[in-house]
Amino acid sequence: MRAIGLCRRKFAYSSGSATLCLALRTQTIQAQQSHATSCSEPRTSPPRSRSLHGGGTIATTLRASQQLALADEAYVDILTDPSPGMGRNSDSDEQTTQNSHSDEHTKRNPDSDQTVTRRLPRRQRLKRPSYFKSQKDRQAWLREGKQQWGYVKHQNLDEDELRVARRRLNWWRKKYRRVLERPLPSWPLIQKARWLLDHESVADMGAAWHELDESTRRETWPSVMLSTMCLSPRSVANVLQATLDPLPPGYAINDALLFVAVEALPHMPATLRKRTSEVDEVMQLLQRLFNDCPPGHVRFSQRTWGILAKKLPSAQVFELYTLLHESQHTLHPNTRLHIARRLAADPMYKRTAFGILQGLAEERTNLNKKQPASVITSLLHTQPTAGLDEQPGEDDDEDDSSFSASDAITYFIEQGFRPNVVNATAYLGTLCQRGEVDEAIRLALVFREEAGIGLDKRVWTTVFRGAKSSLSVENMSKATDVAKAAGVPLINVLNNALHGIYYFSEMERRDRGLRKLDSLAPFGPLLRMYAKRFPLEPLQWWFPEALPLDLAEGVGTGQDGAGGRKRWEYESTILPFVSDLFSTGGSRKLQPTPTTIATLLRAYIRSLRRPADLASYYDFFKSRLEEQTRNSLLPRTSRLVESQGSLIHDTIILAMTEHREHMSQSALAVFADMLKDNFRHPPSTATCVDGKDRVHPAPTVLTFTILLRGLMNPRDRVLVNQVLQLMREQGVEPTQATWNTLIKGYAMGQDIGKTVSALQDMEAAGHQPDVYTYQAFGRLRNQARALRMMDEVIHAAERSVIV
Repeated sequence: MRAIGLCRRKFAYSSGSATLCLALRTQTIQAQQSHATSCSEPRTSPPRSRSLHGGGTIATTLRASQQLALADEAYVDILTDPSPGMGRNSDSDEQTTQNSHSDEHTKRNPDSDQTVTRRLPRRQRLKRPSYFKSQKDRQAWLREGKQQWGYVKHQNLDEDELRVARRRLNWWRKKYRRVLERPLPSWPLIQKARWLLDHESVADMGAAWHELDESTRRETWPSVMLSTMCLSPRSVANVLQATLDPLPPGYAINDALLFVAVEALPHMPATLRKRTSEVDEVMQLLQRLFNDCPPGHVRFSQRTWGILAKKLPSAQVFELYTLLHESQHTLHPNTRLHIARRLAADPMYKRTAFGILQGLAEERTNLNKKQPASVITSLLHTQPTAGLDEQPGEDDDEDDSSFSASDAITYFIEQGFRPNVVNATAYLGTLCQRGEVDEAIRLALVFREEAGIGLDKRVWTTVFRGAKSSLSVENMSKATDVAKAAGVPLINVLNNALHGIYYFSEMERRDRGLRKLDSLAPFGPLLRMYAKRFPLEPLQWWFPEALPLDLAEGVGTGQDGAGGRKRWEYESTILPFVSDLFSTGGSRKLQPTPTTIATLLRAYIRSLRRPADLASYYDFFKSRLEEQTRNSLLPRTSRLVESQGSLIHDTIILAMTEHREHMSQSALAVFADMLKDNFRHPPSTATCVDGKDRVHPAPTVLTFTILLRGLMNPRDRVLVNQVLQLMREQGVEPTQATWNTLIKGYAMGQDIGKTVSALQDMEAAGHQPDVYTYQAFGRLRNQARALRMMDEVIHAAERSVIV
């Protein structure tokens, strides 16, 4: 669990270009036909005879004798007398619940002491809600019952023991189904576990449980477990772990574990630490079951493992898979796919997920089906991580736990996998994130020529985004070749080129540690490029004053440093390339899109230097948004919020919070306008706001992250907790960037306690430390003290679990 100093992940990467291209060329064109073995239809259970109110004893006797005679037939959910050990109140239990849902109306005859029972009309009968949502659920329930009975039947029991086991199984299935259907509070079985739930820890429960003699524990266990499912579903794991002596029936253990996966895990507490604690309790239960139960005692259903793989965090899923693998438990291919899907999404467990897929491929599983192909896509999509004192790519060959996306896709292609555009996009995105932009561009063209993969707009966007991130004009020039191959419209290419100028200038500003660029830079160069291919009227609508005519007409290129203005590097790198791109293709004016307008507006906002200018422009921008709600005939480029969301608002908040004079109050005012139109009220006081009347967009997780970053100064840090509370009320989940922002802010303020708390909350939320987390933690001057504090918290949590 240590987030610092203990987790150094390095990813080995070798392009393997020649091997990949060879595999693509040698792959067969014909699709491999796979014939999946269809599962046999479950046998339908015989119809059950309904009990008559006047002849219940006869009907019960007949059914009991029939069951004893048909011990080898398919499972039937019958109503029999309770078996020994199931409690003596079973008949009264059924009668109480039956009276609660009675379809009959009873009243006393005034002329005699007898009661008259009459049948209620069909519309007035109270029906118990059925647990089965569909016929498929009912068939699954019956099939599971047959499998459990078949497993019990082949345990080498004599005739008398088999009859007792049959009655116990039927009793458990009937009562367990009643629990799933949410019984009424008057059901007597509900209170059977009240005395055990009064104890909090597993140890206390176990001590109280062992105060009973063994025969009593064996007889009362089913009622106690069913009662726990009704009273406290989240306590089922603890109660099951505390009452494993003597061992309950295997089918009951499986049902209880399935109940934990279906009913308890989705309703975990909102507190991160409590949620982590309950997940650890489930893992301790699994380890106890594998260690204490003899082989073959429990027939675990594949559905249980699939649900646990979906609901548990990736670290616990890895522990679960390790337990199953070490115990040589047979897993269905679909179950292994569920586990691989969960592990493939986490960079720390991608190698394990790759091993699972390799095993499926060796078993001749068709990797081109929808589910395996989806898992492969998740596997190929990876991000780099590194430690405090190392960089990605250093000593990759020495790390045995590294994962290579290139080796994975090469292996899959050799096994007959045919990449599609989704797989290719994920793999190319991984190459771009690792800095292999030139290789990603080359392989994008190889995929099109050798594998016949049609490149779409998303592929080109991924490649061009990687080219921009590399800050290489050469890569951007090569990315345009992918655009031509993908048939990307010219307007999209020009929009990305304009954003390239904005991105290069922002990166240069950050590298130099400057808060603002010179006046109107990079807005001036962007405006000159815009005027070459787009009309000024759609853009002018968003500006309070006329746009500079000299810039629009191209007077003064700004590349010679005239007037003593400082020369920026992006002016000699990206500007000439974009200028040539805008000069080709004719002089016909194109209609700008909202993306085009948004790029220019963001550059203009980032170029405003004085606080008064920022505040004044936001007032004007706000008036334009209000005008949109009154005039529905405005052109599409005048409706930025509908297409761009909170992008412009986020840019304004960012510019205000980064200003030298700390315009935090103005930024909070912008944030308040966004909340005012989109605040989520409690259900009792909710006031619905029509979407057409909303002026401002709803704040996103990026909005909250930018605001939290701006408030991480000594004067405004007290407001951080209030913003986090609003974030929770709005239902916005923090991302990795949000946690890194908090950790960096607390670390820069040398607040060790809050830094450690943020690290633990981030890991409890399912996020792993990345290179930015380590860099943020490096801002602490006393890192040794922070590590000691984390160790103390971990040891305290372990002691509380043991106790």
